[in-house]
Amino acid sequence: MKRKLNIILALTMVSLTGIIMFQVYWSVNAYKVNKKKFDSDIDLAMQRAMDSCKKDYFDSIRTVLVHRFKEVTIKVDTVHERDTINVMLSISMSTDGINFSQPFNVTTPVLEFYRKKIGHKATLPEVLVDMSFYVPSLMNQFTVLFGMKDIEAYPKQLSEYTAFEKKNIIVPPDSLMKFHHGMDSTIYGFPKNTRQADSLRLRRHFRYELGKLHARLPFSLYFSDKSSPPRKPTATYSETAEYSYKYHGFKVFNIVGPEYFARASFRSPYHAVMRDLMLILSLSLLLIVFCIYCFNYIIKTIITQRKLAELKDDFINNMTHELKTPIATMTVAIEGLQKFNALSDPEKTQRYLQTSRNELNRLNDIVSKVLNVAAFESGEIRLVKESVNINELVNDVISTEQFKTGKKVGINYENKDNIQSVNADKLHLRSVLVNLVDNAIKYSDEPVNISITCYKEGNNAVLSVKDNGRGIPPAHTKQVFDKFHRVPSGNIHNVKGTGLGLSYVKYIVEAHGGNVGLKSELNAGSEFIVSIPL
Repeated sequence: MKRKLNIILALTMVSLTGIIMFQVYWSVNAYKVNKKKFDSDIDLAMQRAMDSCKKDYFDSIRTVLVHRFKEVTIKVDTVHERDTINVMLSISMSTDGINFSQPFNVTTPVLEFYRKKIGHKATLPEVLVDMSFYVPSLMNQFTVLFGMKDIEAYPKQLSEYTAFEKKNIIVPPDSLMKFHHGMDSTIYGFPKNTRQADSLRLRRHFRYELGKLHARLPFSLYFSDKSSPPRKPTATYSETAEYSYKYHGFKVFNIVGPEYFARASFRSPYHAVMRDLMLILSLSLLLIVFCIYCFNYIIKTIITQRKLAELKDDFINNMTHELKTPIATMTVAIEGLQKFNALSDPEKTQRYLQTSRNELNRLNDIVSKVLNVAAFESGEIRLVKESVNINELVNDVISTEQFKTGKKVGINYENKDNIQSVNADKLHLRSVLVNLVDNAIKYSDEPVNISITCYKEGNNAVLSVKDNGRGIPPAHTKQVFDKFHRVPSGNIHNVKGTGLGLSYVKYIVEAHGGNVGLKSELNAGSEFIVSIPL
C-alpha cells in the first residue's frame, strides 16, 4: 500500500508540475504576443496623433486666411472661351499707396466643385481658401500677397532683404527666413514658444488616441531638433517610431521652417500588457489552484483510506484478542467444573461461576461498545436527559471500578463547587466516566492514583479525571478520540482494548452540547476534562 501511495504521489507531482509549466509557458508567450500588439498600438496612436495635429494646423490656416481676406479686395471677371466660362479673380490690396494684385484664372465648375466640398453655403473667400489646399499655386499667391503686406509693416527687415536681394542674382524663395527676427506676428515668423506649444498639442492628441486603444499609462514624449536612432523594444521598454513634425505657424508652403522629431517612450509597458492579460492569467491561476486542490483531495482521501485499512486490521486483531481471552477463561472454568469435581465443592463452584460471569460481563461490554459505535455512526442513539445527582454517579463509578480491577487503585473525588446535579442521560454519562476511569487504571502502573474533580465553569459542569500513568505522546493527543485509534506501544501488547472508548466519550459529550479536552505529559500522567452544560 505504501509503495502504491508513493507512486500516486510521484505521478501527481509530475502531472501538477506539467500543468504549471504549461501554464507558465503559455503565459510567457501570451505576454510576448500582447507586447507586440501593444508596440503596434502605440505606433498607431502616434500616427493618429500626427494626423490630428496636421488637421489642427490646416484648420488654423483656414481660419486665419478667411479672416485676412477681410483686408483684400476680390474682383471677379467672367471670360467666355468656347463653351467654358472662365473666372478671372483679381485679389488686390493697398499698402501705403502701393497696390498689390494677384490675378488667378479658374473655371466656374471648379469653383462650384470646391464650394460643394465645404458642405455649407460658403462665401467666395472660404471657397478660395479651401481650394488653395489642393492648388499649391493659389496658396503661393496668397503667401506672397499677405507676406508682402506683412513685410511693409517692418521697413527695417524689408530694407535688409532688399539689399540682400540686390547683391544676389538668384534669391532662394525661403531667403526671407533669414530676416524673420522681429517679424513674429507675420506669416514669416514663428509664434513664441513654438516647440513647447507643438509638444503640448502632440501630447494631448497622443494621450487621447492611447485612451481609445485602452493603453492608459504614463509615457515620455521626446521632441528634438535632430533625429536619433531608435532603441530596441524590450519586455520592460517600448517606444514609437520617430515622426517628423512640421505643423506649426504657416511654415509648410514653399517656406522652410524648423523640422522637429517626435517619439513617445514607455518605461513600464508591462502594466498595460498585463492588464489586458489579467482575465486570462486569473483563469489560469484559478485552474492551477483547482488542480492543486483536486490532487490534494485525492491524496488525502487515499491516505485516509490507508489509515482506515490499518485501523481496521488493528481493530480485528484487538477484537480477536479481546474476545479470545474471556472465552478461554470461561472454557477453563467450565472444564474445571466438569473434570475436577468442582461441583462437590460449593466454594470452588462459586468462584468458577463468578469468574465466568465476570468474563461474560466483559464480553457484554465489548459488544456494547461496538454496537454503540455503530449506533452513533448511524445517528440512532437518542439521549434521555434527566436530573442526575453528580455525587452519586461518580461514587458509583468509583466503587464499581475499584471492585473489578486487580490493581492497587486509589481514587480521590472532590466536588469543589458543590454541584448537586446536571441535566444529562444518566446511562451514557456513567459510561463516559467508566471509560475514562477504566483507561486511567489500564494505562497506569501500580500504585494507581486517580483524582476526579468536579467544578463549575461558567454555565458548565466540569469533570476532570487525572491519573499518574504513562501519558500520551504529543503526536497522538489529537488522534486519541478517533475511532479505533490506539497509541502504539511497539511489540508489547500487555494492555487490551478496541480503540473505541474515547471516540464514544467524545460523541456522547458533544451530543450533550459539551466538549472534551486532554492534557498529557509522557511519564507524568494524563488529564481528561469533560465539560457539560448544567
